[in-house]
Amino acid sequence: MGAISGGGSTTALCVESGITDPYAVAGCAVVGAFAGAELLYNSDKDVHNAVFVDHLNTAPNGASYTNWYNSKTGNSGIIHTTKSYTQGPLKCTEYDHTVDITNSWPLIGIGGVNRKVVFGTACQLPDGQWIEKPRLN
Repeated sequence: MGAISGGGSTTALCVESGITDPYAVAGCAVVGAFAGAELLYNSDKDVHNAVFVDHLNTAPNGASYTNWYNSKTGNSGIIHTTKSYTQGPLKCTEYDHTVDITNSWPLIGIGGVNRKVVFGTACQLPDGQWIEKPRLN
């Protein structure tokens, strides 16, 4: 859907700009299709980030899991918090989360699975915003 919208929009924009060469118009459509598909692809990353923050806001002090799944794309994620504690005025939560997003646009076989597991600690500022606690190496 994103590729179709992006391709159509950029083709119209190129034609309105006075481009008449059919190869240039086709190039506009291809570039727009890739850009539109990337926006749709990133929407599942946005879903994961929103679920992640919601889980941090509502998770109990002990271990807790939240899963999400997009039936349209087959992408999913798992958020796991292990423990929470206070450090000065901050509430900190240790976590790991798995992001399993398969890039299947616009040509099947290009991109592949983008799976990663991230471990860390997030701390909540007094204004409610969550920040990543720096790791000491």
